[in-house]
Amino acid sequence: MTEDLKKFEDDSIVGEDSRGYGLTHYVLSERLMQVEHSTIKEEMNKDGHSDTLIYMLDGGFRGFHKMSPGELWSEWKDGAEAKWFEMYDDESLPYSIYEEDPLEQEAEQGRQG
Repeated sequence: MTEDLKKFEDDSIVGEDSRGYGLTHYVLSERLMQVEHSTIKEEMNKDGHSDTLIYMLDGGFRGFHKMSPGELWSEWKDGAEAKWFEMYDDESLPYSIYEEDPLEQEAEQGRQG
């Protein structure tokens, strides 16, 4: 039963991004992880340490996948969305987007013609 609930939550649309794509809990979590990864990398390169990483490890950060939909959406709208789309548009995301991300699905359909 718990696995069914988690699957339902992962597949449920949390909200619509600024470009009109419906984001599931799982996709939104993955996008937020890319933003955090980028922030940590930038801080490490600039300062030799990362306050973001220290906060996450010291504070017992539970992870985006374990956040409620409302918590995820707040994180997304609090600057992460703009940063994620900037990296997406600049092709500077730290790694490939999740295969179930609507942008990846759209790109895949374009590749298939």
